[in-house]
Amino acid sequence: MLRCVKRYPRISVSLSGPQRVRDPVHGLVVFGAGTDQHLNETDLIAWRLLNTPEFQRLRRIRQLGFSDLVYPGATHSRLAHSIGVYHNARRLVDVIRSKESSFNPERARVALLAALLHDIGHGPFSHVFETTAAAMGLVKRHEDWGAEIVLDSTETNRILREVDEQLPEEVSALLKEEQPKDIYATVVSSQFDADRLDYLQRDRLMTGVQFGHLDRDWLLDCLEVGSITVDESDDAVEVPCLYLNPKGIEVADEYLHARFRLYKMVYMHKTTRAAEKMLGALLERAVRELRDDLASSEPTFRFLCDDSPSLGAYMALDDSVVWASIGKLSKVDHELVSMLARRLLDRDLYKCVDVGVHQNSPNSNLHLRVKRKLRDDGNLDDVLIDDASVSLYQWYDFESSSALNKVLVKSDVGQEEPVDIVTVSPTIQARHQADKIWRIYAPDNTILRRVEDLVKATIQEAN
Repeated sequence: MLRCVKRYPRISVSLSGPQRVRDPVHGLVVFGAGTDQHLNETDLIAWRLLNTPEFQRLRRIRQLGFSDLVYPGATHSRLAHSIGVYHNARRLVDVIRSKESSFNPERARVALLAALLHDIGHGPFSHVFETTAAAMGLVKRHEDWGAEIVLDSTETNRILREVDEQLPEEVSALLKEEQPKDIYATVVSSQFDADRLDYLQRDRLMTGVQFGHLDRDWLLDCLEVGSITVDESDDAVEVPCLYLNPKGIEVADEYLHARFRLYKMVYMHKTTRAAEKMLGALLERAVRELRDDLASSEPTFRFLCDDSPSLGAYMALDDSVVWASIGKLSKVDHELVSMLARRLLDRDLYKCVDVGVHQNSPNSNLHLRVKRKLRDDGNLDDVLIDDASVSLYQWYDFESSSALNKVLVKSDVGQEEPVDIVTVSPTIQARHQADKIWRIYAPDNTILRRVEDLVKATIQEAN
């Protein structure tokens, strides 16, 4: 397991007075008003990071990308979300501090600052730009960009180094960590982390949907610190963990179902996904066919046309920059490119045929047969295909520290170790299979009807 040697900041840090942010989800988020000196120092570091150019860029990146095309209120930014994540992370760390006998304040500081910076590497339009760039061979994840921001010659890096020379490396390592290695890492990234505790409430509020209510205060009040046995390096060891006591199991079940419903009905909404697929098709086609004309004209295409783009090129991107590029593409002398751009600007989106609702069996080849018929019919180049899946819960074993990714619970106060929530929740057990999303988007009603007829015929053949 990770070990942290206690260190002390090289500089004296203190706030001249508490700093406040009014948040629609959490109310007042106050920096530097606690009674713990170390936490107040961390709050000051966080406040300084919040005011860096790298963090302020997140004001210009919407949390939900194109979701405001469906839910007009969903215009909140990744900056607002990141502040909420920091607030939640402090509450989770407070639980660890009050209930963990070997509390490590330096490791807690790393986790808190990583929680604040967890989205600093995000590109425009939520995850769609990252997916599009990856399709073009630019496969760096937003977590990797975030780690690079922390390590490079940035204001963020300077502030962290002023506190401790090792702090940028420790924060960047936690940003890139795919599986939590200790109890502090679970605060930043797990199936019950500060990130999810914020976006479930924030996205529900800003979209206006009436499902998915989360009793966050009750969940946090039911949190305990215990330990679980995992197999690490061929040796069974006990590691500290956060878990929910018996009073928290039911609301934890509701928490997982709330996230599942938000994914199915908000994040994967057919209209939102249509816009995302159209943006991906637009950028890919523009780069492929207009590369020479675009490579030096727009920040968007300077990045996408470079085989190894710099951090500066990436940091020049935000939603407004990409929208400006879309506006210019709407006027280019290329029929498909200009059409896609105009339709995105005007919210004139492709129409959807949902194929995935018909067959979820992993043994079904319905999708492949539909795709083959589209190609034979000459329509494959005219449509966009959405292939995704949504899971209620991700299963992990106890043979490695990935067990810390679980939602851990105790169904009885006398239970020796917490267990995976799936073992005590019949509703989660019943939803082991992921829901398959497979949609076809058509540009006009004529092609839409042809696709609908083709899908119906293929389903009839299968039956």
